[in-house]
Amino acid sequence: MATVKDIKKGFCDDIYTELGDIKGRIEALQGKLERTYPTEHELFMLYDRHLHELAEQIDWKLQILSHACSYDWKGSAGTEFDENTVSVGPAESFDGDFSGGYVGG
Repeated sequence: MATVKDIKKGFCDDIYTELGDIKGRIEALQGKLERTYPTEHELFMLYDRHLHELAEQIDWKLQILSHACSYDWKGSAGTEFDENTVSVGPAESFDGDFSGGYVGG
């Protein structure tokens, strides 16, 4: 029997894959339109902007998905949304006494 965690990982994998494919098809369509039609035409510029906005929205949704899925989900590993690539420097240290200030009373 599948656990809730397994179902959520499968859901995340499916959605991430499909949205990534849709974004890729939109970008391919943009490239095809650039090669086929004059880029200075008003109609081309309008639809190019709309396609660009769609790709950005899908990027945003992929980013939300990568944060909403479980911590150990690796479906977005190797992409720009991979959280494991973040590094944090050492904590700041203070020399001497440090006063926490007035605490009330």
